[in-house]
Amino acid sequence: LCSISPLSLISSKTKLHLLYPSTTVRLKLKSVFLDSTQLDSRTTGSIIMVGFKNRYMVMEVFLDPSKDHSKDDSIIISEYNVSKAIKDSILTNYGEYGLAASLGSFKIKYVNPITKLCIIRASREEYQKVWSSITMVRSIGNCPVIFNLLDLSGNIEASKKTALKCEEAKFNQYKQLMGDLVTPETTQRMQNCFEKIRILEN
Repeated sequence: LCSISPLSLISSKTKLHLLYPSTTVRLKLKSVFLDSTQLDSRTTGSIIMVGFKNRYMVMEVFLDPSKDHSKDDSIIISEYNVSKAIKDSILTNYGEYGLAASLGSFKIKYVNPITKLCIIRASREEYQKVWSSITMVRSIGNCPVIFNLLDLSGNIEASKKTALKCEEAKFNQYKQLMGDLVTPETTQRMQNCFEKIRILEN
């Protein structure tokens, strides 16, 4: 006679609720969450809530005042060159393993070339590595720069509020400085940036 485990006679749904009495089941393997679409809901009998823990850094970019530069120097930033500068810094300071570990959630979520404001996403486990690498970025292209952290949050909505508040203040300052030189095109570009922040998602 073959021996049959009493547990094998219980349905998968019942076993799941015996093992996990909570209505929400969270599976985690070395900080990597499985997507619920990869699991058959007919066998689990429950919806699996999953999520990735991220950190969001609202930062502004300045010309480095300690470096020599002409009055005509200006910072031209984009998602590409900001991302490249940070990745290069991670590689230099933490090596290939450090860069690979950081790339999972790393992303430049937002960049404003007018006000030089950006939102950078990194995983909860790697954000300190990314942050420290950002502080060691010395240039974007050939332009000497420094990054200044304005806000650090684990919630994209909180970062969006901070970014919008900073953008509005910086643009008002920009308009006061430039006066009549502010064109309707520049104003429209800023309005587009405001809208881009409002629709940002994780």
